[in-house]
Amino acid sequence: MGTKNGTNQARGSRDVGSELIYLTKALKAPALRDAAAQLAERARDEGWSHEEYLAACLQREGAARGSHGAEGRTRTARFPFRKSLEDFLLVLVGFLVLWLP
Repeated sequence: MGTKNGTNQARGSRDVGSELIYLTKALKAPALRDAAAQLAERARDEGWSHEEYLAACLQREGAARGSHGAEGRTRTARFPFRKSLEDFLLVLVGFLVLWLP
């Protein structure tokens, strides 16, 4: 039932795990690759539809890309150091202590 190059194989003979690894690498979606098996098991246990499973996978990949994107933009900006709000508040408090009587 397969074609000459074997792309349309019978359902039972497909190695879905290898296919998912290949496709997630091709799509550059490492978070999806890491989460797919865990989400599939959860989907089976909770009776999710295919659409719900797909939405959960895409949410996981989107969240990962969002967090990595911010890190990449910060690196690209080449800031001399990373400063948090707490650091700013400590400097402000120290400044106010010096200037207030």
